Amino acid sequence: MPETLSSRKHIKAPVNAERALFIKLGEGGRWESGCLRDGTLQFGYQEIPHEVCVSGDWLEVERLARGFSKDKGAATRHVNQVREFYEANDRVLWITFHSDRLWWCFSDPVVTRLTGNEKARRVIGAWSDCDINGEHLLKGKLSGRLLAVQKFQGTICSVSELDYLLHKINGTVELHVAAAQKAFEKLQEALVPIIRNLHENDLEILTDLVFRQAGWQRVGVSGGTEKDIDLDLISPVTGERIAVQVKSKAKAAVWRAYREKYADMRGFSRFYFVTHSPDEDLRKAVEAADDQDFVFWGVDQLASQVVRGGLTGWLLDKAA
Repeated sequence: MPETLSSRKHIKAPVNAERALFIKLGEGGRWESGCLRDGTLQFGYQEIPHEVCVSGDWLEVERLARGFSKDKGAATRHVNQVREFYEANDRVLWITFHSDRLWWCFSDPVVTRLTGNEKARRVIGAWSDCDINGEHLLKGKLSGRLLAVQKFQGTICSVSELDYLLHKINGTVELHVAAAQKAFEKLQEALVPIIRNLHENDLEILTDLVFRQAGWQRVGVSGGTEKDIDLDLISPVTGERIAVQVKSKAKAAVWRAYREKYADMRGFSRFYFVTHSPDEDLRKAVEAADDQDFVFWGVDQLASQVVRGGLTGWLLDKAA
């Protein structure tokens, strides 16, 4: 089975394109898996002979298109799509969507006829669902402006958001987005000393608010449901239950003791150990640890969650 670029080492060279086209790979996506696997672009319009398209007789293609679309405007749109498939050069970026991801490729301009009179082009290299840094291009992280091409009623359409698309594939961002990201990072940095100044009771309240903003609900009163647990939380959607212990200052020995206690606990999927002031030994121990179920949150993680959870105002009110 030919590999896709998602299974290869990521590309490092920036991707450039003169324009981009979106293609639907078959009605209801019936050709998607095969095209992505085999490195092809497949196109229908079986009613239009391949030889006529290769000859460039687009007036004849329009005449044939009117045979299955009496509306002149619709016939013109059919012709335009067929021409795009036959005439797009190897500097045109092709995209499609499959399995909740964006896929992209460049294609050899040569078009061949398949046995059912479908048409096909070979992909240069392979389809990829990753940016050049190897990160998956998930639909959930793409702008609705780009995703809107999926609503196109035909087979091929031009992608107006070319600059945005190239930024996503190259792992870069537009200038205004970069400026906002920088401001976001600066705000997080500014909150770090404020969080470090919190009394343990206020730190526990803040931690509780962070989890509540993320949709978690308290099972019982803080510190009263389980020994050695400050917050006993449950997800109302999945039923997952987690435990949280909050310490303003913490040493490595305390952290290790809670790890041992968590190992004997039942009913919790994860344990969060939260502190704004770990000592140096604890920092080193956390860096060396490889435990997915016993999660450490320091001041940086807290600052990030405060900004993302919209709790900056609450924190500033506490500090003022």
